[in-house]
Amino acid sequence: MTASLAVPRPSQLGGDRSAIASQLIIQPPAGDRPYLTRTRLSETRPIPGQLGDGEIPGWRVFTTLARGAAHRLDGRPLQDAAGFATYAADEPRWLAIVVADGHGGYPHFRSERGSELAVEAGLRLAPETAAGLAAGRPGRDISLAARTELVPGLIGYWRRAVEQDLSEHPWTGREQRMLLPDGDITVPYGSTLLLAVLAAPWLLLCQIGDGEVVMVDADGNASLPVPADPWLDGYSTTSLCQPDAADSFRLALVDLATSQAAAVLLATDGFGNAQAADPWYQPVGGDLVRLARERGNDWLGEQLPLWAARCASAEGSGDDTTVALLLRTGSPPAGDATRSEEDLAAGRNTLTWPAIPVVPPADPAPPGR
Repeated sequence: MTASLAVPRPSQLGGDRSAIASQLIIQPPAGDRPYLTRTRLSETRPIPGQLGDGEIPGWRVFTTLARGAAHRLDGRPLQDAAGFATYAADEPRWLAIVVADGHGGYPHFRSERGSELAVEAGLRLAPETAAGLAAGRPGRDISLAARTELVPGLIGYWRRAVEQDLSEHPWTGREQRMLLPDGDITVPYGSTLLLAVLAAPWLLLCQIGDGEVVMVDADGNASLPVPADPWLDGYSTTSLCQPDAADSFRLALVDLATSQAAAVLLATDGFGNAQAADPWYQPVGGDLVRLARERGNDWLGEQLPLWAARCASAEGSGDDTTVALLLRTGSPPAGDATRSEEDLAAGRNTLTWPAIPVVPPADPAPPGR
């Protein structure tokens, strides 16, 4: 396992506290087609943070992002991207959420585009992935397909998209001087990726790089279902642009037929780094479920852009902040006796697996630094 080049945590810089975000809503064409919402700063002028809102029976999703105060002060673009797709027309009904964080800076000078292409990859592979989740296969078969088909598919799609983008927009003279000697052409586009695909009875979670996926049950108990990455230290991150990216993907499969999951939060590191508590996921996750119960999902969605803006401010992390929140709109099931004993015994309703047995690095210094 090899980490990407160092990606520094942004400093706590002053500046205007207002968040900058953009939301492009692509209206669905006639017929039964997924409803797609994608967040891209490059496709619309910067405006205050907006809310993406979608649903399928039993679940609702909200997304928002904010440009970091440090990015505004330095004149850097928004390097986060997010999107979701829902298909509620007929069976199988499914929902997918993608969050990505471009590394920024030298040598990742096109990473704002790289994060957009990562979101594109996740959304394009979501329909086939959802069909596999809804096909009634055992959990272990789904996990094998995710590792051997979805992960290579995500990497391959992203790399081809980078190649296409470069063919349409060749390196400028300044960019050529920033290229690493003998470096891979994808390094300037380096990005993380967090993907969630829901199609009953399964929720598949897939991640490379930093950021967090938090799952919260109906009682407010929060957990991190995706295995930890020992290379992440707050300064460096694994990345889609590394040669062995497949080895750094971590995945989790949640059996929704028996899980008490009430909410799932996907967030870039700008959100987590702004939290006062350490670890932050339990108090934040508990509050989300409590507020949804007390004030309703609509109110919670309306607050999400405000919270993201506060996290992105100089008083927060100062970094770009993206949040996607998946909420169950009905009561969690009591259980399903039709699930196989093998599935139910595997990880208390959750199967988690890194690419390979994870051994923390012997040298405390992260790679690439």
